[in-house]
Amino acid sequence: MSYTARQIGLYYREALKAEGREQARAILATNLGMAGGKEAQKVVKQLS
Repeated sequence: MSYTARQIGLYYREALKAEGREQARAILATNLGMAGGKEAQKVVKQLS
């Protein structure tokens, strides 16, 4: 199965967006971990 240049470009752009979202999550997690407090507790509670 071969892909068109457009399909490859779309896939690549989506991959970059996903990577950016993951980096944003890591930054948020680090920030919450360092700051702590009620916001961090709220996020941990939502995740549990």
